[in-house]
Amino acid sequence: MRISPDGLSFFLPPAAIAAGLLAMGHAALAGAFALLALAVAAFFRDPERVTDAPAGAAVSPADGRVIGADDTADGCRVSIFLSLFDVHVARAPVGGRLLRCVRRAGGTAPAFSPRAERNARVEMTIAGPAGTTELRLMAGLVARRVLPWVAAPRPLRRGQRVAIIRFGSRADVLLPPGYRASVRVGDRVRAGVTPIAVWQRQVSA
Repeated sequence: MRISPDGLSFFLPPAAIAAGLLAMGHAALAGAFALLALAVAAFFRDPERVTDAPAGAAVSPADGRVIGADDTADGCRVSIFLSLFDVHVARAPVGGRLLRCVRRAGGTAPAFSPRAERNARVEMTIAGPAGTTELRLMAGLVARRVLPWVAAPRPLRRGQRVAIIRFGSRADVLLPPGYRASVRVGDRVRAGVTPIAVWQRQVSA
C-alpha cells in the first residue's frame, strides 16, 4: 500500500513506539501502537487510479459520497463528502491549465453543512477545452488543513493528484455550462475514476 509522504510524520512515531515496546517485551501495548500506525497508514493511502471514463467526462476529484449534484444555466455543480475512511488524496476533475491555486483561511463547520463553503480551503481554477472549472477542497470539523501539491500556472492531466485533505472533508466542483451531472445525491464516487459530469460535445480529456 502506497502512503502519501504527507502522512509519514503521523505514521512513523506510533510505528517506532510499537517497535520499541515490542523489543522491551510489552507485546500488548506494542500491538495497540501498531494498530494506530496501521490506521494512520490506511488514512494516508494513495492508490494508483485508472479511469475508463469517456474523454468528455469530468471525473470525481475525491473519494466519498455525493451530497449535491445540480445542473443550472451557469454550469454543473457536484459536492462530495469525504469520511475518515475515504482516500483523502484529491485529483483534477478535468485536464487543462491550472490558472489559480490559493489557500483561504476560514472556519471548521461540518463538511456536509452549507456553512462549510466558508471553511478553510484550497481553491483551484482549471482552464480546459470546455471552459473554466473551479475546484474547492474544504476542511471540515475534524479536518483542519488542505495541502496543495501543485502551483499555478501549470498543465494538469485529468485525474492527476493535486492535493491532500487531512481527516474528513469536502470537495466541490463547479463545471462550465454544457456539462450535465451524471451522478446523484447518495452515490459513492472514486477520485480520478468515477465520471461525475458529461460534456455535451466530444472534447479531449
